[in-house]
Amino acid sequence: INTIHRQLLLTIDENASMDVDWAYDAKLNEVQIDDMFWSINNEAYVIQASDEAETSSVYPLGIKTDTDGLNTITIDALENVPDDMDIYVHDTQLDTYHDLRASDFEIFLNAGEYTDRFEITFSESSVLSTNEAVKDGIDILYSNDIDKIVLINPNLIEIESIELFNILGQSVSTIKDISESGYSEYDVKNLSTGTYIIKLYTVSGSVSTKKVLVK
Repeated sequence: INTIHRQLLLTIDENASMDVDWAYDAKLNEVQIDDMFWSINNEAYVIQASDEAETSSVYPLGIKTDTDGLNTITIDALENVPDDMDIYVHDTQLDTYHDLRASDFEIFLNAGEYTDRFEITFSESSVLSTNEAVKDGIDILYSNDIDKIVLINPNLIEIESIELFNILGQSVSTIKDISESGYSEYDVKNLSTGTYIIKLYTVSGSVSTKKVLVK
């Protein structure tokens, strides 16, 4: 577990903007071996000031970690924030939204720098992506009755692979031998009870993501 704690500040001020604002935003000067930062114009900041806190507002977060392990994003404090304002961490790779008001966000990351994966948002979008795969009628789910992943593909779209992730972002299974039929089932062994993310990759390059519960 990475134990270094980096505090970041997001402040809403009518005189600021989503861009860099002189005397409002503060750059990250001393990078720790494990660190987190606001990403503004591809540069790292520890303080971001903005005049936007709408449901459509998005604030990119960068994470750098020196070792493989668990990383946590938590709310240390809120000041002058309405009680009904939602605050989420959006994992753009898994397309999941975690409610920070309900609990800390915890993710397993391999050593490296993640500059375009995580962001803070104030609304939760649909877990199932609206992309080519969805448009073509493809659906992917996990059936607890038969303990299998089920692929529904009525238009026989070419599927490259199916990948299953646990809620920490770790890949636990990859299926590459995909049936060309409109309905197919796939065994996944030794799954613990909990939430998982299924990612479906088509030959054309589109990706569909769905959150499922294994009981």
